[in-house]
Amino acid sequence: MLRFALRVVQQRNEIMHTSSLPVKHFSEKSFKKPRMKVHPNVKILQSQGLGNRKFCEKILWSSEIFLNSAPFNPDNDLIQWGDTLSIDGNSYQISQFKYVLMNKPAGYETSHKPSRHRSVFELLPPHYLERGIQAAGRLDVDTTGLLLFSDDGQFIHRIISGKQGIKKEVEKVYVMALDTPLLDGQIDQLLNGVELQEEHDTEWVKASRAERLDDGRLRMGITTGKYHQVKRMLVAVGNHVTTLHRESVGPYRLPDDLAPGQWIEFDPTA
Repeated sequence: MLRFALRVVQQRNEIMHTSSLPVKHFSEKSFKKPRMKVHPNVKILQSQGLGNRKFCEKILWSSEIFLNSAPFNPDNDLIQWGDTLSIDGNSYQISQFKYVLMNKPAGYETSHKPSRHRSVFELLPPHYLERGIQAAGRLDVDTTGLLLFSDDGQFIHRIISGKQGIKKEVEKVYVMALDTPLLDGQIDQLLNGVELQEEHDTEWVKASRAERLDDGRLRMGITTGKYHQVKRMLVAVGNHVTTLHRESVGPYRLPDDLAPGQWIEFDPTA
């Protein structure tokens, strides 16, 4: 009987101990707030560098928009690559990547953070910079001519690395004025190769082409990209570059009617 009484007391204590545990009410339970899906048209507008999600939502629902010249209905119409979008009178070509060819003027640095001069990126629309467009290589501040830009990392790598395809090098062609008329022997030296002093070693480089123009200037091509390479090669043969202009990079050539500071978009697959 005593054992039975002790057992009852023990069970009662266990029940009281269990019931004393705090009970979390439904209202106190934590729930993850469901994430709102971003409208696909908003994602497209963001990808074009037009602003953050909130600003692009405002564009989508508050702006006057035409899609391929037709009135745009944000509830039914979807924006796709290749479409032309007019937003409050401003036209935008919707594309996954941008490819830009510029006639770089003298006095501009190829840098987002120039040290002494203005930046070539000032010559491009702000929304191009917002989408992360970069220069495919550099031109010195006093060098003019063709400069390529893109937000396609693979394209930039092909241009900078100097490989357009399997064993196909990217040639860069320059036209330059020199201190003194170039001699035939100096042209031969450039074609056969000259030695340039690098940081820890010397390297043998040569021109892919070298021809004297009727006005005395030199047209020369290179397939490597050493620091100040063209200028240093001319110094190596006993001359000096006074003006330097880039005509082409691989298959991309500077249009004759593109004025300094102007730019155009291009299709790299054309």
